[in-house]
Amino acid sequence: MLRSESSDGCCCCQLLCSLLKIVITAGLALFFWWLIFRPRLPRASIHQIQLSDFNLTADNSTLRFNLTVAVALRNPNKRVSLYYDALDAALFYGGKQIQSAPLPVFYQPHKNTAELEGKFSGSAAGVAEAFRAERAEGTFNFEVRVESSLRMKLWFVKIGHFHPKFDCKVGISGGVPVTNGTWNCDR
Repeated sequence: MLRSESSDGCCCCQLLCSLLKIVITAGLALFFWWLIFRPRLPRASIHQIQLSDFNLTADNSTLRFNLTVAVALRNPNKRVSLYYDALDAALFYGGKQIQSAPLPVFYQPHKNTAELEGKFSGSAAGVAEAFRAERAEGTFNFEVRVESSLRMKLWFVKIGHFHPKFDCKVGISGGVPVTNGTWNCDR
């Protein structure tokens, strides 16, 4: 009876050792994979803003706007390409989302910067007070939020569905129709 109990204990020990070896091997494989590829999410920035209409309507309660934003998406990876399956830009003013605009989906090779253009045009209620206050200060503050869904391509394998979001805070001087500069976005 003692011999049978010890052989059962040995069998469990062998099973645990085998599982531990598998976990350690998989962990080392993932670590070396990360060392080789070092996958990183993209970076975003805004390079230009064109404001052709930004004023209150005749009744002073609704904001009319026509804004174009040039968004740059940078793939910093040396060996990883990106597939953008969905991109959407949302414009916030006075703490409220006033409009969203879809951006084109595309494939981005490694070490590449893609320029996209988001166009926002229309009217928004509930932000007239913020407009009046910022017009008096001489600077209009916007936030452009870019939401994406992307996959990474490593050699011939596509992995994951990642959803990075970028918040770009932009301030432009009143009366300046085109503003060039670089506003980095937070992730």
